[in-house]
Amino acid sequence: MGAKHKLGEFLKGYVSGEWSKPWEGKVKSKGWMSVRAAITAVMRNDSMSELLQDCIAFTGDVDTVAAIALAAGSCSKEITQDIPNHLVTGLENGAYGRDYLIDLDKQLMNLVNKKMS
Repeated sequence: MGAKHKLGEFLKGYVSGEWSKPWEGKVKSKGWMSVRAAITAVMRNDSMSELLQDCIAFTGDVDTVAAIALAAGSCSKEITQDIPNHLVTGLENGAYGRDYLIDLDKQLMNLVNKKMS
């Protein structure tokens, strides 16, 4: 809902931590590591495809990093929504698969839009 370069400072206002300090290196299993890496990726990328590649480049628990970063990036007007369609249509579609995620994204965007109104 604000400028992506201020994301770390915004979060610091709600949760103590070094959220503005750029993450470097492999992401291990601690949740705060994934969050810091995701914040770093969001702040330094301008498209969803770059964002996803940046998350993967950290190595380690990158699926968690990407889930957090892409969710945040999908709400940002500063990030081009350019994920290739085959990455969405190729997802498995079990109980928590593609359709579930699409519905979850709609719910998230409804909440964001209500907050911004």
